[in-house]
Amino acid sequence: MDDDKIEKLERIARRLDNSGLDEYVKLSRNTRKMLCLNFLSGVARGLGFTVGTALVLALAYKILSYFICLKIPYLTEMFEDFVIMIKNIR
Repeated sequence: MDDDKIEKLERIARRLDNSGLDEYVKLSRNTRKMLCLNFLSGVARGLGFTVGTALVLALAYKILSYFICLKIPYLTEMFEDFVIMIKNIR
């Protein structure tokens, strides 16, 4: 074979070794470990979604209450109606 082709093959082989593909194949063959990792990642995503939603809603509430305290004529009435509507949904 040509030296250039051998060098390219060696570079490809090094990249494959460094990519961690063999570790992924080993992991995919271990069903119990794969299920555990997927479960934990799902729990982490759900927890992150819940915490993020709570923070955004708390921030929205603070901003809304700030605007209500400003007593801007039309805007305050609109926000108060919105708050009453939300309380009636419960």
